Amino acid sequence: MQTPPHGLRPMAEFNPYEPAILHEMLSDSIVTWDWEQAEDFRTTAIYDPVGRVCWAGQVFDGWGNVLGG
Repeated sequence: MQTPPHGLRPMAEFNPYEPAILHEMLSDSIVTWDWEQAEDFRTTAIYDPVGRVCWAGQVFDGWGNVLGG
């Protein structure tokens, strides 16, 4: 299992129904999660064997709470 970037949690623990920040691996940038897309994420996201998530042309490898908690 891949370790998420420093200070972020594994994608396996990500709840798309909650506000969050996500690390987008391809662009090495932080994306503010729009939980209004949660149902689409839940039904179409593909988790790879090392814990990354491919969704909507992006690859996420870690997440964090919006307020840092």
